[in-house]
Formats: sequence, structure tokens, C-alpha cells
Amino acid sequence: MTKLVTFIGVLIAMSGVLFLTQYKSLPVSNERFSFENAKVEHETRLAELAELEAKRLAILNPVEEEIVEAAPVELVALTTPQLVNGHELYQKCIVCHGRAGEGRLSQNSPAIGGQHEWYIISSLKDMKEGRRVNAVMNPFLRPLNENDFKDLAAYISLLPWKGGVSK
Repeated sequence: MTKLVTFIGVLIAMSGVLFLTQYKSLPVSNERFSFENAKVEHETRLAELAELEAKRLAILNPVEEEIVEAAPVELVALTTPQLVNGHELYQKCIVCHGRAGEGRLSQNSPAIGGQHEWYIISSLKDMKEGRRVNAVMNPFLRPLNENDFKDLAAYISLLPWKGGVSK
């Protein structure tokens, strides 16, 4: 058995030597491993990475642009003294009901913009006379008279309807 293993080992060694002699005669081609091609690919990849890094930094560190405040756009054309007075009275209501009467969920105040004048006047009268309880609005309603209610209702009814309470 040892003679057989030795014979197989010698055969493998001889075939290896023959293969190595033939290996030297194989043509050598380094086209796949061109240094210039590798250098170009590497520089292209570096350019791509630099571009991606610039985009990442632009997102992380946005350029602060100068903020120019535009003049506030009037929601209602103040064409009559009634609307001017209603606009002035409504300035106290903006805190809870919003600039356009859209209401605020955080204040638990309803959207009133675009509401009918008769409903606004009726609600304000009911709150002032105590038929409708609203402790938050009572201090604002106390100094107002019926003419102020009409002016305020005329202004609020012309505000755009948002249809609900927003955040």
C-alpha cells in the first residue's frame, strides 16, 4: 500500500512539474489590471464621494438666507368704518381664534371666520348676558356694546371660511 501511495505522489509531482514548464509559455496580458484605468476609476469615485459629501454638508448646514418679511396681506378689504372698527376689535380675538378666524385646537377655540353675522351677534350677546357660559371670553366681552358686536360680526363674516379647528 505504501508503494501505491508513493507512486501516486510521484505522478502528481511529475504532472505538476510539467504544468509549471507549460505555465511559463502562457501569454501574459495585464489589460484588465491597467494602472491607468485603475487610477481613472479611483479619481472618478473620489469625485463622486466629494459631491455626495458636499450635498450632505449642505443639508446639515443650510445657508441662512436673509429673511424678508412681507407686509401682512389684509384678509378683508376695510372699505367701511364698520369694517375698520371690526378689524380693530378683532385684534384681541386673534390670540385664540387665529388671524383668519381658523380657530386653534390648543386654545379649544372654534373656527369663526366666514360665520353668519346673525349667529356671531347672537353668540356674543348670549355670552355677555350669561346664557352661554365662556369664562375666557367674558373679560373681552364686558366692555363691548351692541354696535361693537355688529361691527365685529361684519368683519368676522368676511374672513375666509376654514371649516373647522386647526392646530
